[in-house]
Amino acid sequence: MHRLIIMPIYPRLSGDKVFDSDRAMLDRTAEALAETFDLAGSVQGTWGNWPYLSDLRPGQPAFVLRRTREGLTLDTQRWDISAGGIGGSARCWPTTRILSVSLPWWRRLAERPAQRCLIPVTACTAPLPPQGGRDGRSAWFTLADEPVFTIAGLWRGTSDARCFAMLGCPVEGPLTVQPVVIAPGDRVRWLDAEWDAAASLLAPMDAERICIGLSETPLSDVGAPLYAGGGPNRPPAGMNLAR
Repeated sequence: MHRLIIMPIYPRLSGDKVFDSDRAMLDRTAEALAETFDLAGSVQGTWGNWPYLSDLRPGQPAFVLRRTREGLTLDTQRWDISAGGIGGSARCWPTTRILSVSLPWWRRLAERPAQRCLIPVTACTAPLPPQGGRDGRSAWFTLADEPVFTIAGLWRGTSDARCFAMLGCPVEGPLTVQPVVIAPGDRVRWLDAEWDAAASLLAPMDAERICIGLSETPLSDVGAPLYAGGGPNRPPAGMNLAR
């Protein structure tokens, strides 16, 4: 049985730092995602206040695929996994992207299949190298061969919500970090396999698959990546949500 779980997502405290360069988009409704991931016919109930979540930002809700006792579940979670408490420290800080699972608290989460998840998106940002004294820049990208793709993540419960962070790989080239994209044929392995088998999926994609900007331009043909939130790369104000 597959189902969708809704849990209240509370806003971050004003003093918390989140990373504006981390963004994603999803132009599918929850109902459409249930069909895409073969959840149709067994999803029960309502999607509450979030029939769709199109503009994904740190500290805000997003759709997440994870395993539960009932099977594959479409969940809502907050994009920001707090590292405080995982490693035995009382200090908490927001983490939206995990670049290494070598640290003990991330490794312990990653080794448990129940704490792995997949984040479905249609576009995502990735960091760019500093240029002209400017840091913190990012570029939108899509995948040429997958209109909806899934990014590997880890999640945990807190006192007020379930939270997740995306996994990323440092790379050389126009993008300094790539989110770890899990191909359709590898999704079961990421969610269910023992750690040694799942860890082999934490690798960058072939650059030929990446289209920089909200366009069909392959990464290999782009001389200067377009910045997230600027010029022709800016997400449309209104999105035509596919059902």
